[in-house]
Amino acid sequence: MTAAATESPVRQLSPTVSLIGTALRDLQAVVGERSAGHADTAVLIRHLDRAIGALTAARADLLVAERQGGAWRSSGDPTFEAWRGRSARVGQRAASLQVRQASTLASLPRMRAAAITGAVTPEHVDVVARVSVAASPAVQRALTSESGQSELLAMARRQDAGTFARSAMRWAARHDLVAAEHSHQSRRASRFLHVVDTPAGTRLTGLLDEMAGHRLRLALEAVTARPAADDDRSAEQRRADALDVLAEKVLALPETSSGAAVRPHVSLHMSDATWAALRAHHVSGGTPATAGDAGRTLVADPVTLDDGTPVPLSEVARALCDCELTRVVVGADGVPLDVGRSQRTYTGAQRRAVLARDRSCGWPGCAAQARWCDVHHIRWWDRDRGSTSVENGV
Repeated sequence: MTAAATESPVRQLSPTVSLIGTALRDLQAVVGERSAGHADTAVLIRHLDRAIGALTAARADLLVAERQGGAWRSSGDPTFEAWRGRSARVGQRAASLQVRQASTLASLPRMRAAAITGAVTPEHVDVVARVSVAASPAVQRALTSESGQSELLAMARRQDAGTFARSAMRWAARHDLVAAEHSHQSRRASRFLHVVDTPAGTRLTGLLDEMAGHRLRLALEAVTARPAADDDRSAEQRRADALDVLAEKVLALPETSSGAAVRPHVSLHMSDATWAALRAHHVSGGTPATAGDAGRTLVADPVTLDDGTPVPLSEVARALCDCELTRVVVGADGVPLDVGRSQRTYTGAQRRAVLARDRSCGWPGCAAQARWCDVHHIRWWDRDRGSTSVENGV
């Protein structure tokens, strides 16, 4: 038996650990030399981001091995996440995130390879991890398939983590609409609102499902004016004032009484094929919430909000009972058809069409959601003789 064969695992790790320590010291020395505005700072940040992704993947491999080894059980901790949070002193929440990422990278080799090369960030990995944790068997099969991983990676490479989170939700909903509906109903069952009067004022605490939260944000934005130059209120104070304005407006409405209902102004986007399928299903007596396996192939694409968030089928059915429908006819290339130069200002229907197409502000570098923006002519109306059309709007 050779000396190398009898060498302990800890001793075998020593050269690697030493290299990591040397690299960290060298890195700290280089970073310390950088002054404000140094030409190479951005390059160094990009390399660090890539290294963090690779280190996250390496840590994931070790966490999976440690969990499977079972030595952590002798510590007395009830779960592996609890052991990790205590031993690393990062806390239960951070430990759960690390373990969730580790499980995802272990089951999705293409995602792991992309994390090592820097093609995706740890934040992208966590998005996929959250989808995986809540995935139904149908979504889990799609997630672990070659085509499913390729599709998610293609989206992750061209989208930031926030946008990718919504895209991944749509992707999961497309593969199992019934599971998406059940998940929505589960979250909705947890809703609550506490309104408590205290000597310091009225305190609000609560939890809404994503659709109710979306409607509330739209309502608050609708009654919140753009801050003036001398407006020194914080964003939280403006939202509190907007909630008070909403209450005043509702109480002032002549139709406000017990049982009164006011339609929410929420835009849902669906294709003509989806609309036809939902209508045919409704006429036949089916209900989305109890569609069973048939619901998984009921529509080709999920209905979405302005920002692309998929809408549960029960919420779609609720909206279709009492809503205004706007038909947007598009050409073969997907661009909505215009209405010529018959008017200078954009109508509500045109604004909805531009918003459905652009989804966010068209100004370079601005990522504001479209519903916060005004619609402007690309070719000016008076100077360039531009038409008031969806095609010429941004």
